[in-house]
Amino acid sequence: MTGIEAMHAKRFLIVSVGLNVLLAALLLRSGSPSTADLDRADSGGQPATGESATSTSTAGPVVTHTVVREMSWQHVESPDYREYIANLRAIGCPEETIRDIIRADVNKLYDEKKKLARGAPKKFEYWKAGNPLAGMAGLMGDPEALQQMRALEEEKNAVLRALGIEPDPMSQMLAAVGGNPMEAMFDFLPEARRTGLMQVMADFQSKLVESAGDMANDHGAMWKAQREMEDAIRAMLSPEEFLDYQLRFSITATVLRQQITGFEPSEEEFLAMFKLREAFDREYSPTMLMDATQPEADRYREAQDQLNERLRETLGHERYLEYQRAQDPGYQQLHRIVQRAGLQPELANDLYAMRDIAMVEAGRVRGDQTLTADQQTAALRAIRQETEQTIQQTLGDDAWQQFNRGINRHWLRTIAP
Repeated sequence: MTGIEAMHAKRFLIVSVGLNVLLAALLLRSGSPSTADLDRADSGGQPATGESATSTSTAGPVVTHTVVREMSWQHVESPDYREYIANLRAIGCPEETIRDIIRADVNKLYDEKKKLARGAPKKFEYWKAGNPLAGMAGLMGDPEALQQMRALEEEKNAVLRALGIEPDPMSQMLAAVGGNPMEAMFDFLPEARRTGLMQVMADFQSKLVESAGDMANDHGAMWKAQREMEDAIRAMLSPEEFLDYQLRFSITATVLRQQITGFEPSEEEFLAMFKLREAFDREYSPTMLMDATQPEADRYREAQDQLNERLRETLGHERYLEYQRAQDPGYQQLHRIVQRAGLQPELANDLYAMRDIAMVEAGRVRGDQTLTADQQTAALRAIRQETEQTIQQTLGDDAWQQFNRGINRHWLRTIAP
């Protein structure tokens, strides 16, 4: 396996484990029905009576002609939370269960208020580069709406603490970014059908996280487990819904989003690329080369060449070259630096092209047999100095400090030490 191939396989494993941990936490948060709802469902239409509450006791005399008032959940609930808590204690509800019921009820009340403040969430743009969860604040509303939701979270937490109940830390974390991004990522399904899918995903993701250590020694196990989860989910959805699921949650789509920084595909381009990559990944897992025999590695690379040719045909020659450029970690780093500096994104392309020109010019100098060793050294140092000055002037001092390290410092040194 080449160094680049090993890096891609390792990145797949890192992305897989990290995504599984985060998804498991968010899915469990999103998919679990509230305790209050469960208790209401259990008691709805099934009123408890004093007789049933004591029917398990066999000791003592039998008392007849006792009038027992029927008690339903409506007798326990109250719009006043302090009275609600007192009623729960009166029926013998454990303190921990009381806290769970009240916390869930208050959360539900304020979740509805937050939805009104947020308004309709933006469409989830699965074709955008990077980690979709990292951009969740932009999905959950505009800055004014986010401020209102955070204020509601503070108000909710004050209510809970006044009742002697500690707020949920996960709820506070999500409030800081405007809500749970899973809501937006499931926009392809009606709300009534999301819980079942979330529960299946959460169960599989939890198993993957628990066995992550064992899977580190079995490079294909995680990929196989992911495929098993997808096959189970496929049976729950229509073909169109399953494709929407894959575009948001599959490892293929996640890795593809990590590889298109600066490429900025349209939705149609991403969909076409995903379909080609998904078909390839289903037959050749990203971790295959880590344990492949030489014949298997040869078949993999031949299939990879065929995939690249199909991508070229699909995207067109110019766009394919831009896609290939986006695979370069050096370009990805440069693009992030330009973004953080608030500069025009096109500058990343210009500086990357400048790097290529400098490398070509350095190669020409090294191949010029008419130059002495000292002349070659002087010419190479001049190329490096001119390149550094141009990049520094273009980026500015702060961004230059970010640029002049790691991968970028390495290629500058390859021109001249």
